[in-house]
Amino acid sequence: MKMRLAALAALFALTAALTACSGSDGSALPQSTPPQPESGAESAAPASEVPPTPEPAVGEEPETKGVGESISGYKSFTIHYEDGTESAIQRGVEGLTYTLQGAKVYDSIASAGVDLYGCTVDSEDILARPFVLVELKAEYAAPAGAPEEVIADANDLTPLLLTDKIEEGSQPNFPVLGYFSLRPKEGDAKLDSQHQAYCYIIRDGESLTMQLGIFCDQTLIDAKNLYLEVNAVPAPPDDGTVTGDTARRMFDLLGES
Repeated sequence: MKMRLAALAALFALTAALTACSGSDGSALPQSTPPQPESGAESAAPASEVPPTPEPAVGEEPETKGVGESISGYKSFTIHYEDGTESAIQRGVEGLTYTLQGAKVYDSIASAGVDLYGCTVDSEDILARPFVLVELKAEYAAPAGAPEEVIADANDLTPLLLTDKIEEGSQPNFPVLGYFSLRPKEGDAKLDSQHQAYCYIIRDGESLTMQLGIFCDQTLIDAKNLYLEVNAVPAPPDDGTVTGDTARRMFDLLGES
């Protein structure tokens, strides 16, 4: 019973995130589930105090991309529960693609010269950490029958570290996504700047350049152990499974490529 309640609670959180960004008429658009790390990795959503999240039991090797390479901004999968029920999940926006343009490391966000309006954390501890500014290009090609304008969510991009690359005895803090250059302005007619800070509008045939800022420990930078996963799949529930597109796709932010 407790396991089932936990699964229902997780599904409720998923559903809430899927409707977090919506059109101006209130209609839901394909959006993201809460950020989750892949197997062998740990990650966290933006917050002032960030606890570690559990690792999904998805055993596939990740597909890692570098600068100039692209990853689809859409994923569809199904969560199967122990009692035979299931939930079909569409994460991201079909027809959306992200391309890594580059990443630059700064001592802190203060030295990056970015507009601090885009910063969504206020913890002095986190703000003092090294800051990695990631530049991405988002492109949208509307599939047949899809809307020409959609609201996408940059929270579909989850910073993470690979646990198998951590030196023995090292306990680095989890990387935190805490900056978005396209954060909606106050009074935006379609986006609530306070509650949808990572949402943005993109149109069919449009290409947008955005910057995401990640706060992380110097040890991760030295080890080049910082990644950005696109549309992470949650861990299967107790005695349940996840089927569909479960492949883990991520950008290697500090690699040689």
